[in-house]
Amino acid sequence: MQQTLVWKPRHTPGVETLVLSQDANGIHATSHLMQVIRGNSIVANYLIDCDERWRFRRLWLKVDNQGQRSLSLQRDLRGNWLLNGELRPELQNCQHVMLSASPFTHTPLLQRSALETGQSDEMQIAFIDLLNFKVEPRRQRYQCLRRRPGENLYRSQAQGHAQEDLSVDDQALLLNANEQYLRLSQRELKVSTLV
Repeated sequence: MQQTLVWKPRHTPGVETLVLSQDANGIHATSHLMQVIRGNSIVANYLIDCDERWRFRRLWLKVDNQGQRSLSLQRDLRGNWLLNGELRPELQNCQHVMLSASPFTHTPLLQRSALETGQSDEMQIAFIDLLNFKVEPRRQRYQCLRRRPGENLYRSQAQGHAQEDLSVDDQALLLNANEQYLRLSQRELKVSTLV
């Protein structure tokens, strides 16, 4: 199964186009992202691989913001994290990765939690700020506020940051995040042929 998803920031220029595929080898997301973040224009490409149960395995990330930088982050079966091939023990308890400007990176966490209405889950993640390129552990909490066919509502709170409400579809793919990101439909993406 493969699908293409597109998100747009509501208040700044930008777009993220992501191809999500699932097969016998797991879940694979390939993304191209362009955004203005805190006055900085960035272009990023990333690839995230998860196993069939949405457990993080590998990230490759390249960002262009006044010069190109790239990194590779892996998590082995014992929970060891390697950043560009070097062991990062402070990430040992992290369950997944979160990118600062990608609405998609909520999806694997919500898929793994499988929360029902009223339930919550707190986990440690490896957070990557796309501007300063730091990789650091951070606490992330999710609470399921409402489940209904086609649209579920969660509250997300990252350590040291304001909470945000996430509206997601049945696959935990973001529809809307605190009025910051909006998923575009195929109809909205069609090019107009009217002159």
